[in-house]
Amino acid sequence: MKNSNKNLTFIKSYFIIGSIIIILSFVIYSNNLLRQVRKELEVFPKIYAQFAEVSTKDNIESELLEIILTEVIQKINFPIIVTDVQNNPKYWKNIESKLSDQEISLEKLKKIAFDMEKNETYILLREPQTGEVISKILYSSSPTIKRLKFLPYFEFFIMILFIAVGISGLFIMKKQEKESIWVALAKETAHQFGTPITSMLGWLEVLKSKATECKDIQQMEDIVQNMKMDIHHLEKIASRFGKVGSDIQITEANIEVTIHETLDYFRERIPRSSKQVNLNYIHHAEDKVICFDPDLIKWALENLIKNAIDAMKDKSGNIFIITYDKGDKFYIQVKDEGCGIPKKAQKLIFDTGYTTKKRGWGLGLALTKRIIEEFHHGKIYISKSEPDEGTTIEIMLSKKNK
Repeated sequence: MKNSNKNLTFIKSYFIIGSIIIILSFVIYSNNLLRQVRKELEVFPKIYAQFAEVSTKDNIESELLEIILTEVIQKINFPIIVTDVQNNPKYWKNIESKLSDQEISLEKLKKIAFDMEKNETYILLREPQTGEVISKILYSSSPTIKRLKFLPYFEFFIMILFIAVGISGLFIMKKQEKESIWVALAKETAHQFGTPITSMLGWLEVLKSKATECKDIQQMEDIVQNMKMDIHHLEKIASRFGKVGSDIQITEANIEVTIHETLDYFRERIPRSSKQVNLNYIHHAEDKVICFDPDLIKWALENLIKNAIDAMKDKSGNIFIITYDKGDKFYIQVKDEGCGIPKKAQKLIFDTGYTTKKRGWGLGLALTKRIIEEFHHGKIYISKSEPDEGTTIEIMLSKKNK
């Protein structure tokens, strides 16, 4: 719980502090761009004001040239070309960052000027009395305007990246938390089972040594045999939980033997009543020997069969274990004739803690998924489920160890 609270606090701090930093950065950056834009736009009102002032003078061309040289060319930071009456470039600045203004050819300037005129980014200067065009000021967007155009996209990208990193961190923390829970549960269970098993084995030896003193020898031997079976089952449980918390070695084994042993175990323990549940095994696979851990796969099948029996809800019916193979893949289906799984629950049944039972921890199917997908690098999924018709859960395993 402490780790969970720490993770939750970290995620909250990440989103709150990160949001504040991003918002402040955007505000400061946007204000800086807007100040530069206002400063750049102040050039053109000054041009018009001074042009109006000199429009009544006789020597308008020389006055206009002075305005262009002092107010336009010297004070801007965006590409600009000033042409004469014949549309020949006379003055220019900031045309290409890689070349100085003196190194640009006339043909290159004319092409750039044509593109500016084509985009309608120019100002016409006319002679006041005749209205005749005496010059053109052609320009394109300044670096500030270009940055301003891409600002919304940049902000959107940063926000998406920020949210994605936060969500990824949350998923990683959740996964680590689940991993720690599973490992802690596995190791603690193995430890708790180990001690009483050792003690019971000791008492078993004492009981065997005194068996000759009992009058009903056969009864005593049956008790001893049953104790052996129960202890063996406890050893298997301890071994299974120990494997969940450690690395396992997958080797070749006979899957048909494992399935038969699992079904025999359940056939002896299904409650006998007027409502009969039959366990059926149908083998369609060509190969029987594949790479898997028999103990863990048996545990996974036990969990699926338990859920299939519960789904029957005290009604008669069949549970089928069906195997088949395709190429290098081996498939096991557990099919019941029970109540089915609601669509809303189909995506949740393999989640840790999810259960529809009044009593239970919701670990069975989650553990099964871990055994199949993490330890055996296979897949487990609901193949089909219909209300009141039953559910088919399918396991896919690789025949060879990867």
